[in-house]
Amino acid sequence: MAAALFLSVLAGSELSARNLILISVDTLRADRLSCYGYEANRTPNFDRWAREGVRFEHAYTETPLTLPAHASLMTGLFPTAHGIRENLGFKLDPDFPALAEIFRNNGYATAGFIGSYVMSSETGIARGFQVYDETFDRAIESVVAPTELQRSADQVTDRFLEWLREHRGGPFFVFLHYFDPHMPRPRGYDWEVSQVDRNLGRIDGFLREHDLLDDTHLVVTSDHGESLGEHGESGHGFFIYDSTLRVPLIFRPASTGGIERSRTVPDPVSLADVMPTVLELAGLEVPESVQGRSLVPLLEGGALEAAGLYAESYVPSLQFGWSPLRSIRTGRYKFIEAPRPELYDLESDPGETRNLYREEIHLGRTYRGKLEEWVSAHESARVGPTAAIPPEVMERLAALGYVGTGSRPGGRASRIDPKDRIEAFERYHYILNQLSAGESDRGLLAEVELLRGSAPEIPGIGFLLAWIHEELGQVPEAQRHYQSSLRTDPDNLLARSRYAVLLMRLGSYDDAEGQLLRILSRAPDDYKSRNNLAGLYHMTGRNDQAAEQLRLLVGLRPNYSAAWQNLGNLLLAGEDWPGAEGAFRRVIELNPDSAAGHFQLARALQAQGLESEASRARERAFELDPRLRARQ
Repeated sequence: MAAALFLSVLAGSELSARNLILISVDTLRADRLSCYGYEANRTPNFDRWAREGVRFEHAYTETPLTLPAHASLMTGLFPTAHGIRENLGFKLDPDFPALAEIFRNNGYATAGFIGSYVMSSETGIARGFQVYDETFDRAIESVVAPTELQRSADQVTDRFLEWLREHRGGPFFVFLHYFDPHMPRPRGYDWEVSQVDRNLGRIDGFLREHDLLDDTHLVVTSDHGESLGEHGESGHGFFIYDSTLRVPLIFRPASTGGIERSRTVPDPVSLADVMPTVLELAGLEVPESVQGRSLVPLLEGGALEAAGLYAESYVPSLQFGWSPLRSIRTGRYKFIEAPRPELYDLESDPGETRNLYREEIHLGRTYRGKLEEWVSAHESARVGPTAAIPPEVMERLAALGYVGTGSRPGGRASRIDPKDRIEAFERYHYILNQLSAGESDRGLLAEVELLRGSAPEIPGIGFLLAWIHEELGQVPEAQRHYQSSLRTDPDNLLARSRYAVLLMRLGSYDDAEGQLLRILSRAPDDYKSRNNLAGLYHMTGRNDQAAEQLRLLVGLRPNYSAAWQNLGNLLLAGEDWPGAEGAFRRVIELNPDSAAGHFQLARALQAQGLESEASRARERAFELDPRLRARQ
């Protein structure tokens, strides 16, 4: 991995520039940009950078999911090597050299500005960034609504330009992640794309105003596209048709150099190619581990030897136990490996509507062999999550539209073709999204029965019924379904977490404690379960154990205001005045408008004889919540 530390012999290249900005627009289809021929909506700032640079007509992601696609973007590795197969339960291996890490080691200021929780630093994707701005509307531990798990393009750009004003002397490497086109998008797909386009205009204006444009390479792409109903899929992540694989890729060079502007490259390329290209543009050494190819020869008007492009989706397998999907694209054909294989002539059938596999069985088998050869040459990572998925992570990603309960069936389900389960997948997605948004009604029970009829092998069906009954206030039915679902699906930690909370509300503390301890034995970082366990210990008179859990919790989650508040309350009750003071000061640091934090701080200060400080804290608490005067 030492290659990441070396300065490249390319440092004198005419293509090198002091600065580089890499922009990823989540869920952006290439064919929804006017520079790619879309006429229903104009994207003038994308168009401008395409006109002033090089547009790749046929760029594709390796996987239609945010985290694994960005792992390929940042490491130049295929998913078969970096091992991140979906958004749940995976973390980028620190042994793989990452783009920001290489730039930082070569003297660049590095900063990332993120639009969604799915790209949080917890995933390891932030490695190498000196600044990784993932500030949402609320602390992540206090998030309730899905909108609090993301932020708008305006907010991301605001934070970036604020940083750039202080670092415009360079050299710098910046990564921007815009989430706007991703679901939910109440104003429509094109409107959200236009918001990103407007922010590219803001960036362009800033760079021109401060004479940075001639010294800054700009790269714009996406992690994946979006199926807007094609093949029965309403989003992304399940199938690997080009509606979700094709992405825009635009290089706007710092100066003309050897790059002819306003040019289109027809060669098929992939996201894994971006990392080595960016390093060569910056004049830096490309690590030997990188599997993608530098596209600099194509940028300069030359050629690259044709290479097969791989893509995969393991969502059907990892979340439902159905068959995974893998594909190879070379020449005019694309082969998809599935229980019913697929072969498409992309020149005559770009929408992939006519499966030629049975008609062209010899050609299909040839392409199957090409895929097997490719995988054999490039696969080094196992399939499966690197750790148990904490229930709180599953809840957050479900709120953003990602499916899954963390449980996985096996056996004969593994030979089920995802094409035969797209309606079940869409129905499961709808039910989970409704529940995550707190929009449960009796109609969802009918939806679950339809789901059971079409895909009885899904182990999470009983859990969905339990959750719905709980939301409807039907506690005995909810309890019965939780118990039944956990007997058949014991690894469903989200079901176990919700059942534990229900047991606490019912006063069944021993059973609840057993459920929480079982969760934490599998997912020790699950802060909600640890907080609930601390609460249970407090309610059953075990304050020392409660405080121990809270100390562990704030060590894991130093920004969790509620945990600090609970710890302070326990220390206050135990007459540990300095400890309580420290906890409440941390609450106020995290949330200056916490009336309870100021009020309890006043009590801790008063107990230590610090009357003037206590008086100020108390008055601030009353300003924030006048009802507290009655508790003096």
